[in-house]
Amino acid sequence: MSEINNIANQITKINPEFQNKTNLTTNEGSSDFSNAIGKFLKAVNQDQLQAKEAVADIVTGKSENLHEAMAKVEESKLSFELMLEVRNKLIDAYKEIQRM
Repeated sequence: MSEINNIANQITKINPEFQNKTNLTTNEGSSDFSNAIGKFLKAVNQDQLQAKEAVADIVTGKSENLHEAMAKVEESKLSFELMLEVRNKLIDAYKEIQRM
């Protein structure tokens, strides 16, 4: 259970919208969990789109702020890697449940 809370804390650091969630591990139903995962996936997608736009602005000459563009690319990379780790943990949990 502490691993889930650890992941929830990491998600909160990436997307401040999750700070309003008191605890992602409550037994309020699967819809809350699926909503939380859906919001997280949308946030990761938004980070990817912002990074793509920042790079496109550098290439086309609309922006000269290379530092900001690289920061957005790194942020999107980290959020994507976190998403993959969350997915891997969910798959591991599912496989563990299947073995029971």
